[in-house]
Amino acid sequence: MTTGKKKIIKTILFSVLIVIVTAGFIGYKMYTKPHRNVQEAKGIMVTATQLANAYETNEPDANTRYLDKILEVTGTVTGINKNQKNETVVTLKGSDMSSIICTVEAPATAVPANGSTVVAKGICTGYLADVVLVHCVLATN
Repeated sequence: MTTGKKKIIKTILFSVLIVIVTAGFIGYKMYTKPHRNVQEAKGIMVTATQLANAYETNEPDANTRYLDKILEVTGTVTGINKNQKNETVVTLKGSDMSSIICTVEAPATAVPANGSTVVAKGICTGYLADVVLVHCVLATN
C-alpha cells in the first residue's frame, strides 16, 4: 500500500470515529434530558371540545398550535382506566368523533368520578383518533 492510500484510509477512519463519538454524545444528552415540570408550568387554556374539534378539522394547524406544548384542558370525565404500566388514564369528552386521553402522572392522588368536570394539565403528544396528553396533573373544577 502506498503512503497516499494509507493517509486516505486514516482520514476516513478518523472522520467515522468523530461522527460516532458525536452521535453518541447527542444520544446520551437526549436520553438523560429531564422531563418538563407540568405542574409548575403555565399551560395553554383550552376546552376538551375545542381541542378535539381543532384536530378533527385541521390536524396540521392543530399540531402547530398544540403539539409538544403544555395544555390545560377543561372537560367532563367519561372514563377512568389503567394502562399496561398501571397508570391512571382519564378520558374527557371531546366531540362526537374523538375524546381527550390523559395519562395521569404517577401517583394519582385523587381520581375524579365519571361525569365530573376537571382540568387536565399535560403535554400534548398528538392525535390518534383521540387527542393524547401525557404527564397529566388533574384538578377538579
